[in-house]
Amino acid sequence: MNKFGFTNIVLLLFAGYAHANEADSTFSQNEIKEVVVTGQRQEPTPTTHTSQTIKIEETERLGVVNVSDAIRRMAGAEIKDYGGIGGLKTISVRSLGSKHTTVTYDGIALSDCQNGQIDLGRFSLDQLSQIKLIIGEDNNILHPAKHFTTPSVLELQSAAPDYDNKNFNATGKVNAGSFGLFNPLVSFDHRLNKQNWVKATADYLRADGQYPYTLTNGQLKTEEKRKNSAVESGHIEVSSKFYLTSKSQLSAKTYYFLSDRELPGSVVFYNTHSNETLKDKNFFTQVQFRTDWERTTLLANGKFNWSACYYHDEAKKYPNGEENDNYFQREWYGSVVLRRKVTRHFSFANAADYVFNSFNSNIYDCVFPKRHTLLDAVSGKYENRWITATATALGSFYKNQVEKGETPKDQKRISPALAVSVKPFQPDLYFRVSFKDIFRMPTFNELYFDSFGAKSLNPERTKQYNIGTTYQHQSERGLKNLSVSVDAYYNEVKDKIVAIPRMFVWSIINMGYVEIKGLDCTLNGEVETSRRTRVFVSAKYAYQYAIDKTDERSDIYKHQIPYTPLHSGNGSIAFENPIVNIAYSLTAVGKRYCQPQNNKANKMEPYTEHGLTLYKQFKLKHFDTKLRGDIINLTDKQYEVVKFYPMPKRSYKASVEFNF
Repeated sequence: MNKFGFTNIVLLLFAGYAHANEADSTFSQNEIKEVVVTGQRQEPTPTTHTSQTIKIEETERLGVVNVSDAIRRMAGAEIKDYGGIGGLKTISVRSLGSKHTTVTYDGIALSDCQNGQIDLGRFSLDQLSQIKLIIGEDNNILHPAKHFTTPSVLELQSAAPDYDNKNFNATGKVNAGSFGLFNPLVSFDHRLNKQNWVKATADYLRADGQYPYTLTNGQLKTEEKRKNSAVESGHIEVSSKFYLTSKSQLSAKTYYFLSDRELPGSVVFYNTHSNETLKDKNFFTQVQFRTDWERTTLLANGKFNWSACYYHDEAKKYPNGEENDNYFQREWYGSVVLRRKVTRHFSFANAADYVFNSFNSNIYDCVFPKRHTLLDAVSGKYENRWITATATALGSFYKNQVEKGETPKDQKRISPALAVSVKPFQPDLYFRVSFKDIFRMPTFNELYFDSFGAKSLNPERTKQYNIGTTYQHQSERGLKNLSVSVDAYYNEVKDKIVAIPRMFVWSIINMGYVEIKGLDCTLNGEVETSRRTRVFVSAKYAYQYAIDKTDERSDIYKHQIPYTPLHSGNGSIAFENPIVNIAYSLTAVGKRYCQPQNNKANKMEPYTEHGLTLYKQFKLKHFDTKLRGDIINLTDKQYEVVKFYPMPKRSYKASVEFNF
């Protein structure tokens, strides 16, 4: 694999973006100026949405080793994972597919107009402060309109600097592990004055990815080693935040990522050979301006995103013995949100977004598509001590253009959403109910490209109904924290677009009408066993009955849709003490099917994965030190998340971090 020379990345990155949502939790929900809060913050009013949050300082307790692993610990969320360190990793929430989850980085949506999927493998836990999954209508109405276009939102929040009697922070960290993993990271931030700061972060990752696996063909089993799966990647980002006045702030982020990876391909009938490689480059810069008056808040966002993908394959089937496909996409994005608090209990907001996407490629049938998107969301919110209610009407307008061939029809749709949460008793017991109507346009891949698209695809129309409850308990001793949440939901999907995974070129089909019934349960607890010891417990369970109901005469009528387990769950228990902290984790996934037809040939066996983590933090003379070691897949289990792509068996990872 050709190295891309990470050290030669041009450092023309300037200014960055600090997460707006961190401040927003103070500004938008409490309507007060920024304050400093220690300890766990309690919501003053019931929330209308289902949310799950993993703070990065909690990842050791959960045994989480990367971003996709963290998302797997959230009820209702599934990860499609091709195995290895450089494999593609995408999210699907409640069986709706990855395109029905908006992924934001510091409050502004990430984008991929080509296939609509965000590869979560390119983000590291070391870059973040928390990961939050919101399902349903968010009770915070101060968001860009794009935030309301999907039934779920995955928020990645980068870490903001914390200054304690000093003007700078410096961090150095090295991760190393099995299969040649080497992943150093450096970070430096500087406080310009009392409130303004600039932060720069860079990391590098390489691995040969040659992990062993067991190949089964009938009664015959052989031990093989994964080939053509090396990866080399790196990223640099610069962030900053400036308080222009006591009521106005400007945040910005500039980000550059590139990777060079081999694609190992599927393992079918002993065909373990692959010559495919993929190079990715991604650059974006984004800014956010916010100002708060007595009853009104203005939020403005701007972003430019550019990405390039270079696919290479060598095989006799190509005229010249090789295939070289290049894909380029650009996005210009702007958003303005105005929120007005009319009375003590009622507020409304109007968010208007404009998006322009363009795409070009050297492939034969490229039509050079462009798309103009206008989104307008009008929201209202009522809240008091016992009840919170939100309502949103989202208008979506899409205008398509192509340089050759027939232009697809323009689309427009009004999508309503409603959510109510009630706290009827004095204890922290909440009940919530919500409805959301979804309209999703097909991506450029799905619309235009004959090799893996379908020009006859219709936009997906989805309705989601949810009813749930949450109980929270806090005390000073003993059982310090306990949170239990249960949600039942029902989804209807018309003209559902299903992607059958392959490593790079996916197969796209339209399943017509799909019904999804599910149940999400979560439990989190903290027990103080003594003055210096604590036990943390976390458990999640998800039931998803997602079936095709398009045609009673079809062979797949009432069959479970691909890659959706009926049962899945995970749990962890951690014991923190003065000597060394230890955590055990377990992930269990039931049987699934890799194709729409649920038969023996398409069945994927259930699996459980165990993990063990040891971690310790201590203070030296001039810096703080963190040590961590992980055993991943402790029982050496052979399993697959995606059919014919075996996951690694037992592996090891260790890290050391210094904070100055």
